[in-house]
Amino acid sequence: MKSRRIYLALLAFFFFGIAVFGGVLTTQEKKRQQEKLVNEGNYLASLISLHPIADFTGEKGNYILRTIREYIAPGGLAYCIIHGRSGEVLASFGGRDLVSGIPGEVRTRSLYTPGLTTQAFSVGDTGLRIQEFSKPIYENGQRSGTVRLGFNLPAPSLLSPERVELLGIVAFFIFTISLVIYYTVTLALRRLNHLSLSMRTSLLESDPVKMPSGKGARIDYVIRDFEQSLRLLKERISEIETSNMELETRAGVTAFYENQITNILDSMKLGIIILDSQDNIMNINVYMLALINGKREDMLDRPIGEVLGHEDVLAFLARCEGEGKAVGGGSVETTFPDVVPGHIFQVSSSALKDGDGSVIGRMLLVDDITNEKLAERAQQEFVAHVTHELYTPLTTIKSYNEMLMAGEVRDDETQKEFFNTIMDETDRLQRLIENLLNISKIEMGGLTLNRDLVRSDWLVNDCLAAVETAARKKRITIEKALPDNYPSLYGDKDLLKVAIINLLGNAVKYTPEAGKVSFGLSDDGDAAVFEVADTGYGIREEDLPHIFDKFYRSEDPRVKEQTGSGLGLGITSEIIHLHGGEIGVRSEPGRGAHFSVRIPKEDYQIG
Repeated sequence: MKSRRIYLALLAFFFFGIAVFGGVLTTQEKKRQQEKLVNEGNYLASLISLHPIADFTGEKGNYILRTIREYIAPGGLAYCIIHGRSGEVLASFGGRDLVSGIPGEVRTRSLYTPGLTTQAFSVGDTGLRIQEFSKPIYENGQRSGTVRLGFNLPAPSLLSPERVELLGIVAFFIFTISLVIYYTVTLALRRLNHLSLSMRTSLLESDPVKMPSGKGARIDYVIRDFEQSLRLLKERISEIETSNMELETRAGVTAFYENQITNILDSMKLGIIILDSQDNIMNINVYMLALINGKREDMLDRPIGEVLGHEDVLAFLARCEGEGKAVGGGSVETTFPDVVPGHIFQVSSSALKDGDGSVIGRMLLVDDITNEKLAERAQQEFVAHVTHELYTPLTTIKSYNEMLMAGEVRDDETQKEFFNTIMDETDRLQRLIENLLNISKIEMGGLTLNRDLVRSDWLVNDCLAAVETAARKKRITIEKALPDNYPSLYGDKDLLKVAIINLLGNAVKYTPEAGKVSFGLSDDGDAAVFEVADTGYGIREEDLPHIFDKFYRSEDPRVKEQTGSGLGLGITSEIIHLHGGEIGVRSEPGRGAHFSVRIPKEDYQIG
């Protein structure tokens, strides 16, 4: 009978132990999950509220929320809503049914509470429990918006695989302990008095104050000491869990910022390769990947010499190392003909250092310098053209002047011819210098328009008078098609004169003797249209796209034998565009050229 009672007591002790342990485990798990959720929600809401409200407008806001969802809180985050100053939604993610099921009082409290707010609520009849965290976004001391995060409240499960395994181990442990207790209780009771007496004596000798007195007091002391050890162990486990949660949050933030840095590098319009101290590729942007036809996953964490097949870049790196510049210095020019033929790139290297100034790697920059090279080449060609155009008339003037001064020319007619030639070459130099000054002002933005009312009839008469002498010398007929009522213009008369005289002068210059030049002016509604046509050599098809370029002259021998600098049409085009007008040309070789200029009209009222 006594043995049966012991068995029943052991069995009751077994089931009681399982129930107590399961209840404690469930309570602790629920508390741990709640603490983790509160810490994570508060931290994430505070982190998002640091961003200015402008970051959450448009596609950028959706990108930030996607990043938060994918990298920082992919687990229980149910929704994230960013509100503007007036409560309007700027960016969000989450199920439509879930968001629409949020109680109105929850939304109101989140939008109008000044500090960090935490609320728990149920969504409709779904039984879904949500813990919402909200925090205002402040800019310049003013509330500019609100961030709201909703997390699913996890239900602690006692029957998860991990806990079933743990409960099984505990049950086996309790069952084993019960058997051990049953078979050893008798022996333990026999020796208990002797053990109690021995421990009491030892404790009295070491610390008489702490030693409890009375029958069974020593056992109580041992139990209390065991409970204290369990409490300390529990506190240590809680500290470790908190530390792990902080590490997870920091890792998520680090991943977020690493992703941001990669996006910044990808947005730059030059190639970037970041290497560590062993020349392994740490990062490479999409611009550089496009130049070398590579994939980022095939490049990262691999030596650059193994994955980059560009000989010029690798030779540049090797040369830097050979000259003791392993982490920076120097540059080299190269090309990527398979991807961008005709473009020139400059490769440079710079050191990457940590806070202590120690070198931790290097960064390679690959910049497209094609435009700079073209500008440099254009400048060299410009200087060569100017030198040639200045040298030719100066040589003529000098040689004729020396002959006149030496008295080698005594005939009056010849002297007159020499003086006329010197005057023509001087006028040519003057025109060239004026054109160069105008080109310089145009390119530097210093050519200003002195706008005023321009009588187009006076403008036409002045332009025609300027070319009549040259036309008479070549027996060229100038046909005029002028209106009865001249249109009104508002612009810079002197510059408009330069533009139209350039067109008429070219027509006379490139038309053979006894040819014909037509000049017309018409009113086309909102614009005055000037037209200059000739029966000259015409313009070849390959020359048409370049006739307005500085110093450009056709290779046609009939054109090259005429003196000129190639600046006239370029200046004419710029003057027309400064007046808001348009210039066009059509031509066929041997059939002359036809230029059309449209200048916007304006109406004026006197007074």
